Amino acid sequence: MKFQKASIPYADTGFFSPLVIDYLAQDDQLKSFVQDFPSVKAIGEQIKRKQEQPVDRAVLVKALNKQYSAVAPGDPVKRNIDALASSKTFTICTAHQPNIFTGYLYFIYKIVHAIRLSQECARHYPDYQFVPVYYMGSEDNDLDEIGALYYGGQSYQWATEQTGACGRMSTRDLTGIRDEIIRTLNDQLPREKEMIQLLRHAYNGTHTLAQATRIFVHALFQQYGLIIIDGDDPELKANFRPVLQDELLHQTSARIVGEQIEKLKLHYNAQANPRDLNLFYLKEGLRERIEKDGEGWKVVNTNVHFVRQDIDQMISEHPEYFSPNVILRPLYQEAILPNIAFIGGGGELAYWLEMKTLFEHYGVVYPLLFLRNSLLVIPEKEAELQGKAGLEIKDLFKASLQLGNEIIQNDASLKKLQDIDLQLVKAYDLIIALASESGLNLAESMQAHRAKALKIQTQIAGKFRNALRKKEHIQLERIEKLKSRLFPGGNLQERKENYLTFFKWYGEDFIESLVKLQEGFGTEFMVLTESRDSVIDSK
Repeated sequence: MKFQKASIPYADTGFFSPLVIDYLAQDDQLKSFVQDFPSVKAIGEQIKRKQEQPVDRAVLVKALNKQYSAVAPGDPVKRNIDALASSKTFTICTAHQPNIFTGYLYFIYKIVHAIRLSQECARHYPDYQFVPVYYMGSEDNDLDEIGALYYGGQSYQWATEQTGACGRMSTRDLTGIRDEIIRTLNDQLPREKEMIQLLRHAYNGTHTLAQATRIFVHALFQQYGLIIIDGDDPELKANFRPVLQDELLHQTSARIVGEQIEKLKLHYNAQANPRDLNLFYLKEGLRERIEKDGEGWKVVNTNVHFVRQDIDQMISEHPEYFSPNVILRPLYQEAILPNIAFIGGGGELAYWLEMKTLFEHYGVVYPLLFLRNSLLVIPEKEAELQGKAGLEIKDLFKASLQLGNEIIQNDASLKKLQDIDLQLVKAYDLIIALASESGLNLAESMQAHRAKALKIQTQIAGKFRNALRKKEHIQLERIEKLKSRLFPGGNLQERKENYLTFFKWYGEDFIESLVKLQEGFGTEFMVLTESRDSVIDSK
């Protein structure tokens, strides 16, 4: 399997927001919302900033070793965990919920980007070590999102009556989907046999979703030293106690983030709006919002109520009972990691831009924000179809109707007709001029004839276009077929398809190729076209 790499500006794809486009262009109106824009030089400056922030590396290493206790981490991962004890080691982090069977394809792309950026940072700053990290948002309880899967042209949804944090849920209700996936794999092929074994082991019905995700993702990326960290950890949350207490007593985050949002809203839509209190109450089977209730606090949709003494005791003894929401989770992540760069999608980028002053308030270094690499993979069959349709890369991102109109508009016969039309217009202009010069009072009559002729010309052109549409129907069908394959449901491939589809086609070589081809500091949308004759570009 080989890929030819090309790229297209994000703005030309039609799939990204004005905020994303402006961020990539390093627009001046966004400067106050970031520490710095991504660059090799900015990495060096960020290292200096992060060195000044206290990070409890001993607790971090201890927590990671505990989280990996049921998974043999392997040498690359173990070395990276141990390396985090050193003040010269920093992380490159991406984050995502533990979607079933990795969910959308961009889940994989985010992790690959973290790996690639870590490698590039190591080349530019050899005196330091950079560790790729996947922060698993296991406390999220958006079951509709986490439990969605599209694979093999079929949509699946995790049907379970379990409640609370999805990462704590048992995989017992996922074995049916797992078995359907396994039936699509061939156990006579070594690589697919290994995948069957991995799926059965990870989603065995007794592991939690967080455990299953760790096992599965670790198997895919362990050779690259990827560290998976679960924020749902008592020892890690113990280091977040001051923020938890301040949020409960003073609801600081809503005010600070709200002020930033008002500034952003002058130019962009807000991605995440803070609540008055941005914490959940977290226990087995329960993750519900905490609200201020008079002099106390209550947990929404329950009978749980706290007074000040209860809060102080819980924060001291059980900080794991509190779960940050989307407003506070970034702060928590950066407080427990020696992190210098965060990689996220367009939506994540939008809400992270609301957070800088919140980070400054709590003395946590705000990371460099990298838009995750986005890309389109064109398999060999689709590449052949693209060739037959005569489409360039930029054409793939145009609407089918627009492409069809362009094909017809560029037809040679229609162009000849347009030339004839021009000659006819010029002829009528000469007739009208002659009528005016002759003094025969025919100019107005000739203008009426000209208008009729132009109307007939328009009708003739319409007949030509309709005839061309019938003639070119095969070409138009090819375009529609190609577009439906590359943009399922009219969306980007990476926002719909699952990794397992591409594993079935390419095996483990797919991730290896992604690591070679992605760019840590890339600023354009990538297109990878499969070709037997092309050479992998590992720029």
